[in-house]
Amino acid sequence: MSDGPHRSLDLRKQWKKLAEVGDNQAYANVEVAQAAATALASDFINEVSWKLLNMLKSIFSCSDNSLGSPEIALQQLNDARALAGGSVFGQNAVSCSEVLVAEGRLELPAFYDAIGLAAKMRGLANAKAVEEHYLRKSTVKRANNVASRIKSAVVSFSESSLGTLLIDARSAISQSRKRKSGLDDGVQIA
Repeated sequence: MSDGPHRSLDLRKQWKKLAEVGDNQAYANVEVAQAAATALASDFINEVSWKLLNMLKSIFSCSDNSLGSPEIALQQLNDARALAGGSVFGQNAVSCSEVLVAEGRLELPAFYDAIGLAAKMRGLANAKAVEEHYLRKSTVKRANNVASRIKSAVVSFSESSLGTLLIDARSAISQSRKRKSGLDDGVQIA
């Protein structure tokens, strides 16, 4: 007997957990949204570099564009695309940034919106992958249900709140990984 189609899903561990939670009606929609946020944060942390984030943030802050010119910002975004490398998540963040800049949004909140939009794109794409996997391994009704719950969870976030959540998660991880090099940086004695 199988433990469920989510076990053989060819996605990261957090996406398997999201598929399991989305498939089980015992979990509330809030819990599905929490699992979705965790899965998106995992992908974001693993795929989007600090260099790219810092460049996007500086573009939206107009630090190297004192006139706030969208043309200059679009050129800078074109240069930032190289920092995204082979990361689909990073490439989507740059593409979403280009759309927002083209709309004239050159302010810091647009940076968070761009990250949130890219995350939603990732979430909806992975929801489709989960649905296709469930169609192969289970019933149509079950596949539609799990995909619907995951999609609802992903779109329930506002772009800015999702972008902020991901940036904060990335910052928290990097803070916990900082190397301790001083004599007083060791284990705390109570």
